[in-house]
Amino acid sequence: MLEQDSSRRKLVIVERKLVRNRGHQHTQIGALQKMLPGHDLHLVTGEDYDGFLGEATARISARSRELSRLRWRIGNGSLRQKIDAVFRAALSGQILSLPKSPYGRELSQVCDKLDLNTSDLLIVPSADLEALESACQLVDERMDRSPRLVLRFLDPELGEHKTARREERLGVLSEILSRKSNLSLFCETEEMAAHLNVQYGLDIQGGFYLPCSFDPTATCGPTVRDESEAFRVGLFGAPRLGKGYERIAGIVPVLEKYLQTAPLERPIEILLQGSEENYTEGGIYAFARAYKAEEGALRILCLSDRLDPAEFTDQFLSADAILLPYDPSVYGLQGSGIIQDAVAAEKFVIHSAGISMQSFLSHGNAVAAVSDEEFARGILDLAKSGARKTTGRSAARLHYLKSLSSHMPD
Repeated sequence: MLEQDSSRRKLVIVERKLVRNRGHQHTQIGALQKMLPGHDLHLVTGEDYDGFLGEATARISARSRELSRLRWRIGNGSLRQKIDAVFRAALSGQILSLPKSPYGRELSQVCDKLDLNTSDLLIVPSADLEALESACQLVDERMDRSPRLVLRFLDPELGEHKTARREERLGVLSEILSRKSNLSLFCETEEMAAHLNVQYGLDIQGGFYLPCSFDPTATCGPTVRDESEAFRVGLFGAPRLGKGYERIAGIVPVLEKYLQTAPLERPIEILLQGSEENYTEGGIYAFARAYKAEEGALRILCLSDRLDPAEFTDQFLSADAILLPYDPSVYGLQGSGIIQDAVAAEKFVIHSAGISMQSFLSHGNAVAAVSDEEFARGILDLAKSGARKTTGRSAARLHYLKSLSSHMPD
């Protein structure tokens, strides 16, 4: 981190899962720095952080979080849970000093260490219920002396998978949350904010987006490629539960059948990202080996899921369209950094009907699909003529850039 200037405002970013130079946890740090250039950066991380962004001002301990859970079970658990929690708390030697929240105590210590005041900003960019409990403890104890706190939720379950327990934990916080304080709650998507407001009555605002893989302001329009070259469709990111990447094995045969009956003047090339195991026999992308030939109407380029950032950006920008067969039951509320990347780079998007971020996908820059046939047909239609249509993609990018600035908490 840069040498600190005592005259400047301070920005404290709390990212417990920040470990190393990999994943959205580290890209959020750079995005927030760029959006808040008038602040000096301080990091609060988990215990496993390797220091690649500079020394952490504080680290959140797993022990503190576990002791907080014991306190919760003693006060709110079943009789069996209470007995077990009392026993474990006694063994810890801290039964009379269990923390009120997972890391509210640590946040208070950071405020004292950095001499934070109301002009400073503390952001938790991927917040959960633990973060909310900790922030509520901080504002409850420090009242109007705490910095501006901003929590950004990415998961509609708030990190608590048991509905009854989630409601109980939120209920305990309701009195603190009802006060007019300097604690502000945000979501990435408008859809998630509406859900949390209706479901739990949270005063929460949607549309707090952070750029993902590259700076959207540095991407000026779609990549210009010769139409004699292959039409490239990218399916980026490691295959994970909810992203629907297993569907590509069903989409490819349908696409191949269409191409056999109505050949195109240009080939179609699909870019996949995965581990070595994904491409081996029995792996989710084992079928891709049959399409690796450089010649042919349908080709598949197998990319590693460990591309360095520059190589990922090059491959992403080389695509004409981005394929997102996401499961709407997962992505109907939560957002996707890949969607932001695609809109910023003015790519067409072929996505599952019912996913979130519709404000970015409703400018004529996207195709919604349900069945494998609809996904295949969407790819074919774009390969034939759609890629030449730029108006919708430009409009989507402009809307996205406006959203970045207008929804950023100051």
